[in-house]
Amino acid sequence: MTGVLFPIAFSFLLIPMTSQWIPIGRLTAFAAGASLASTSLGTTYAVLLATGLTKTRVGTILSTAAMLDDVVGLVMFKVISSLATSVNAQAVVQPIAVSVGFLLLALLATKPLKSYIVPQMKRIPFIESKTSGFVLTGVTIMGLIAAAGYAGTSVLFVGYLAGVSASYLFREGALECYNMSALC
Repeated sequence: MTGVLFPIAFSFLLIPMTSQWIPIGRLTAFAAGASLASTSLGTTYAVLLATGLTKTRVGTILSTAAMLDDVVGLVMFKVISSLATSVNAQAVVQPIAVSVGFLLLALLATKPLKSYIVPQMKRIPFIESKTSGFVLTGVTIMGLIAAAGYAGTSVLFVGYLAGVSASYLFREGALECYNMSALC
């Protein structure tokens, strides 16, 4: 919350201070504050990896906080992009509501899918679960990203959700298939 809300609040506090020299509107202040929201996942993970803290409790907490900060930043980016074309309530509410909808879909669907799809795939004799998991992961990610773009939310956020969900569904097979393929 602090990585996103404080910069936005600070930019709104600067409006009265700078209004005598530079006229700044609320939309400009919101966009400036949102652009200052930190995206720290890469830096945080590099520091944790270099110090060997990735598998510790502190490392997990820091990585999760950095991920949540980045996710909120991705949704805020889509809100600002929507405000660039038209300033209305739908431009703010739609990206947030659709993002929450995709998040709920990912949270509610992965557990039943793992308990039903993965065991069913193992029953089909001519399908290797490693290869089919890799292909289904790619197809799922592409489909959800297309749906996110059409629905008006951040495709990067939905791509992240799809990747995390697919990693959970095919944890044992997809990474091995990727490492064995010529894609590496």
